[in-house]
Amino acid sequence: MLSRKAPPVNLGDRFMKVGDLYGRAWTVVRIWTTSDGLPHVRLQNDGQDRESRIISLSALVDVHFFVRAQG
Repeated sequence: MLSRKAPPVNLGDRFMKVGDLYGRAWTVVRIWTTSDGLPHVRLQNDGQDRESRIISLSALVDVHFFVRAQG
C-alpha cells in the first residue's frame, strides 16, 4: 500500500514574510492546484486590513521567502 506524504501546508497555518518590517502574519485560507499543475495558496493578512495574496506553494515553503509564524 502506498502512503501519501502529508502536505507541507494546511489550512489555518500561519506564515511571516522574511524581512517584513511590520511583522505581519499571514494565514492559509485556500489551497488548490492551478491549471498548469502547480499548487498555490491564498494567504490572508491577520491584521485589520484583511489583505490577501496568492502565492505558489513552493515559494511559501521556501525559507528565503517565508517562515512559519509562532503561536
